[in-house]
Amino acid sequence: MLTKRQTEIINSAMDIVVNQGTHKLTIRNVASAIGVSEPAVYRHFASKHDLLVMLLQTLQESIVPIFSQAEMQSSKFTEFTHTFLKTLFSHIEDNPAFALFVFTEEAFHTDEELRPQLSHMLDSMVDKITQLIVRFQQNGTCREDISALGIARIILGVIRLHVTQWHLKHSDSLTEQAKPLADTINKLLTT
Repeated sequence: MLTKRQTEIINSAMDIVVNQGTHKLTIRNVASAIGVSEPAVYRHFASKHDLLVMLLQTLQESIVPIFSQAEMQSSKFTEFTHTFLKTLFSHIEDNPAFALFVFTEEAFHTDEELRPQLSHMLDSMVDKITQLIVRFQQNGTCREDISALGIARIILGVIRLHVTQWHLKHSDSLTEQAKPLADTINKLLTT
């Protein structure tokens, strides 16, 4: 469980990365953003790397409930795509730091030590969607002539494209794109 100060530090780090880029993420800039000294930040995180690890864990933990909610509310593939995309896009739109989760390897590629964690995070997301797709293939609501892993990758690739375009433009509503995208995915991937 994070302390109030650790949460404040992580939120500040997210804001810096989202608004200024990872190159501006320094302990000094985080400390300045929350109005404390650098040693005060170091009391909570021994290094920038440790801060990045916790930032990524925080992002991953915030995304997991979206999968669970969509899974619980969906008995058919079409329901899942609509619920999942609407919930995910709404969360990202309300908190642009969630967009980092979608393209984490680009945001954090400068830290070689994070690669294993980034790979694990991506694998976990792919695995979770793949498991759901298998369920929908078994109940006959999703195409079976494409592997569940292939469908999971298609869905994540399309999500990544939409979120990246939204993040770069910040003009259109991401949440409003959820239904048309889900409809397109459903036309392509339902039986």
